[in-house]
Amino acid sequence: MRGKKPKLQPDDKQSIYVRFVCSHLVDGQRYRLGLFQVRDYVRTNEHSEGWALSLIEEASLWFEEKLERPTIFNYGQKKDAQQPICWFKPEAREHIQRMHDLKIAFEACGIHVEVLRTRDVGKILYEDEHQIAAIPNRFTF
Repeated sequence: MRGKKPKLQPDDKQSIYVRFVCSHLVDGQRYRLGLFQVRDYVRTNEHSEGWALSLIEEASLWFEEKLERPTIFNYGQKKDAQQPICWFKPEAREHIQRMHDLKIAFEACGIHVEVLRTRDVGKILYEDEHQIAAIPNRFTF
């Protein structure tokens, strides 16, 4: 078989991966969700600022074009089944900068955004040029 196989473990244990999350209620339970998962809520939030919504729309279009959408997620699983978590690779500088811009926009709309960093993402299931998706080690996140 020819072609490059995806590497499923980081080469450099010192690499720091980045994730942007916010706490959000889903079915009465508080979850840490990625910004793309709560984007629709922000769009319909009555406290959202016009300039922030414009920035969110612009960034959303950019990410749709510049970031692969992993197909490994199974949303039909049991509620307590652990889903992979996506992390930006440290070399995805432009993507991370745009996420910081989104953080500012989300916070202007009343949504606090936390920036998580880790060297240990857990078991990597997907990888592309800019991101990885992994099942975290138990009790990590």
